[in-house]
Amino acid sequence: MAPSPSRLTGAFTTLKQTLLALLDPWIFMSLSASYLPTTILSLLRQRRFLALLGGPLLSNEFQSAWFGHFWSWAGPQVRGNAEANVVPLLEGRVTKGQIVSKSEAHVPGVGGVVLEIGPGSGMWVSLFSDEKYLKDEDEQQGHDGEEEHEGLSASWATIASSEQQQQKQATKKVVGSRQRITQVYGVEPNYGIHPLLQHNIAQAGLSQTYTILPFGIEDIERYAPQIQPESLDCIVSILCLCSIPEPQKNIAILYRYLKPGGRWFVYEHVKCCSNKPGGWFMNAYQAFVNLFWPVCLGGCQLRRDTARYLREAGPWTDVDLAQPPKEQWHQTVPHIYGILTK
Repeated sequence: MAPSPSRLTGAFTTLKQTLLALLDPWIFMSLSASYLPTTILSLLRQRRFLALLGGPLLSNEFQSAWFGHFWSWAGPQVRGNAEANVVPLLEGRVTKGQIVSKSEAHVPGVGGVVLEIGPGSGMWVSLFSDEKYLKDEDEQQGHDGEEEHEGLSASWATIASSEQQQQKQATKKVVGSRQRITQVYGVEPNYGIHPLLQHNIAQAGLSQTYTILPFGIEDIERYAPQIQPESLDCIVSILCLCSIPEPQKNIAILYRYLKPGGRWFVYEHVKCCSNKPGGWFMNAYQAFVNLFWPVCLGGCQLRRDTARYLREAGPWTDVDLAQPPKEQWHQTVPHIYGILTK
């Protein structure tokens, strides 16, 4: 019996989606390669001839310049695609790799003293703006406060409600909600990108709150004495652990700076899982893609077992980390998504 037209159409659609997914990393790398002429002209104008001599395969300076030019275009595209996942994550509304409602969340959102790993050009710094991301919640709490003070004069009710909300924000961690942020440190050793990072910090209104740490994770103890072991309320890593040196060692170092009860918010791409259907093929295919990917993407690595590194960094009271269920087996750049609590 011949298959029905609807079944044939479904099979064709699935095949098309699979092929496009497998081609996607090559398209992304080709877009990066299109910025090579711009990079070469820029290095020539700046008389950085040693970087040119090394080229993209031998010179870290060339790779950094190339990636910087490409990411000036690609970064906003990546943020646009990922923001719908990252905002709920920082609100604490992610469990088992899925976004949930506030009532279903089981941890507070980001707040207090925060360490951002690899902010780069500042693509995500605006997410730490209390003015933007706590505004709606504060307005709702303000309405609630007005109801509580019904019968008082409008001005007195507003003052009393404001004082109450400030006390609540300072003392209470609300599950499934952003918390008040007191300080953000951004670990970014790439000096060349600091001017743009500073610009984005200022644009987000965080000049008094956000401090750039111009060195690597391994140097925090030496150069940032204000960050002591067990002093951080939160760590945020968004698509950055793919590029840090010695990831297993540095993730373990970062773990030590979290307070007991501190939270690590994670959205990272990782190696393909062998235990899933088609895993053996995707592992081999991802390994092949990764021969070229780091050269085109500024040293980014596709094959890191970041979930294991995080779990093994130290004892956790809760590990809620998973691949988003919506990601298909043919995802060449799969993700882990969630929150770990110390």
